[in-house]
Amino acid sequence: MSAQKIKATFVEPMHLLSPEGADGAPDETVIDGEVIALDEFGRPHSTQTSDTFGEIIEHFGTWTSKEQSIGERNMSKTSRRDLLKGAAFTGVVGMPAAKNATAAPPPKDESGSHWERPAPQTGNNLNLILLVSDTFRADNLAAYGSQWVEAPNLNRFAEQAVIFEDAYPEGLPTIPIRRTLYTGRRIVPTYYYYQHEPVQIAGWHHLYNEDITLAETLHEAGYLTALVADLPHLQRPGRNFHRGYYYYEWVRGQEVDYYAQVPRQQPDFLDLYPAEYMKQKELTRQFGREPKQGFGDFLNQYAANRKRWLKNGQSIVEQTSRNVINWLKENHQQDPFFLHVEAFDPHEPWDPPQEFLEKYLKQPTSHSWPEPPYANVKVPEEGIKRLRANYAGEASNVDYWYGKVLDTISELGLFENSVVVFLSDHGALLNEQGQWVKGPERLRTQVTHIPLLVRLPGNQYAGKRVQGFVQIPDIFPTLLGRLNLKSPTRVTGEDIWPYVIGARTNRRDHIVSAYGYIASVRTPEWNYSAVWNKEKYAGQYKPQLYNCRNDPEELSSVADSHPSVIKDLQAKLEHYVASGWEITRGSFNEKVS
Repeated sequence: MSAQKIKATFVEPMHLLSPEGADGAPDETVIDGEVIALDEFGRPHSTQTSDTFGEIIEHFGTWTSKEQSIGERNMSKTSRRDLLKGAAFTGVVGMPAAKNATAAPPPKDESGSHWERPAPQTGNNLNLILLVSDTFRADNLAAYGSQWVEAPNLNRFAEQAVIFEDAYPEGLPTIPIRRTLYTGRRIVPTYYYYQHEPVQIAGWHHLYNEDITLAETLHEAGYLTALVADLPHLQRPGRNFHRGYYYYEWVRGQEVDYYAQVPRQQPDFLDLYPAEYMKQKELTRQFGREPKQGFGDFLNQYAANRKRWLKNGQSIVEQTSRNVINWLKENHQQDPFFLHVEAFDPHEPWDPPQEFLEKYLKQPTSHSWPEPPYANVKVPEEGIKRLRANYAGEASNVDYWYGKVLDTISELGLFENSVVVFLSDHGALLNEQGQWVKGPERLRTQVTHIPLLVRLPGNQYAGKRVQGFVQIPDIFPTLLGRLNLKSPTRVTGEDIWPYVIGARTNRRDHIVSAYGYIASVRTPEWNYSAVWNKEKYAGQYKPQLYNCRNDPEELSSVADSHPSVIKDLQAKLEHYVASGWEITRGSFNEKVS
């Protein structure tokens, strides 16, 4: 089936779509003369948590949850590859539909796009297991200098893996990063499209029609592709990040996932924080009491979700990991497979199970502080200690459950025929410069430096440390290279494995990472951040410059004393932006009548 160019909606740079114009995917399509309904949404799934919120969640009534099977009927190994090739993008052969499983991905070249089907190819049949943890700082791990977070399982994994010391995202935060990870393509400069959700950031939107995903590429190469994710932003109606996955499962209830209905009479969360702290006007938006579109604020939504899934486990990463373990046990012989896991923890709210909180909190605090401040406000000493303990507890909980997944991989003998990867999308500030979490104005090492660990069969290159800038778009072609597969020509990232084996020594002299309309230009010596789109940026931001060698924590800007450095890095930023407008644009499907 050849790719066809069919009517699509292009949007000029920085154009704001109306809600109607942003609506993309059709409800059905026609494949070989048959009308096929397209399942654009994941099924409800429940899970987890602990008692950080105490009695306040009792405000929300009892909820019911339903266990769902995540299994798939076994298929003979000798025939499965051929069946997958025949079924790819035309329907699943020999397998009944499951509630939380896709049929084969629909042919986007017949449903309003310029998408080109990945070329069929055969590699070395190694499995690929990709474990992602949101907001997991690089320095949570001993390999990156951790001195306080307990992460024995991931630390042990790092000893068996290649350690990329200088890995960073290209576009931030959550959804822009996934776009680069799933497509291997740069997205900066970013375009803005209206989204039906609280987050409104340039680059925060679903995949373009033209994008070719890692899952689609592997599916066409005969891989069984599976996604287990609790990341709520992937699950929004209309999102298409499950493209190419033969099986996908949404684990529901994280953060502001609209999973449980928030009662009209909402609880007062003031007892979670000191009264004097909550009087700061900068917190009004974050902790406002008025309902927004009938859902209330983030904490109200999270508390309602928490009440619903708490009976199923102590954390959402627990349920996600249990489901992954079950999938592995049921499908580990169906090689080759690509298993992709997305855990939202340790993203805020920071609400760790008690056993992990107690590792870092030696004395109880009068308030639980589940949500860090996004605004620049003063946090009392008790709050600083509790927030840091909450975050570290969540990170250790992720390590515990991902450790269970790694144990299962080992028990099933999968380390011998699988490439296994752990990475994060970004980190978080923990009161450095008096700031918390992340934001466009906070593109410093605590936010942008990420862990990237790649383990090969036979522990090849175990413990090898690789210096030199690596960015998330590079992961796609690098992993395909380890599977002896070629990347689609649309990929802009580079296979960075030559750095590992010593075949390449000339390293990048700088990289660009952007969040909204502010970008960072990083070199081995400097980190410079400035507004890259002054027409769209509504705030006031003074460019920052940090000397990474003299100030590795990037705590003190020296912008005023190095004008020549700023001039050079500003020119690099402007060149990067100017070179990308045509590369980073794309189209969305029109309505199909």
